[in-house]
Amino acid sequence: MNKVEEVKELLTDTVARIYSTIKDNSLEVTKEKGKVPQVRSVRPTRHTIKWKAKNH
Repeated sequence: MNKVEEVKELLTDTVARIYSTIKDNSLEVTKEKGKVPQVRSVRPTRHTIKWKAKNH
């Protein structure tokens, strides 16, 4: 295996691990141009539905 394939495989594994971590912990990452990425917890859907029903 050459270095390019090794880096490609390592990057794919890392991205998959990050994606699963974000999905399992209900995290959201937002990136705006020129700003640092923001990571925050996502509110459970049940809370969002209650909030929208109450406020709309």
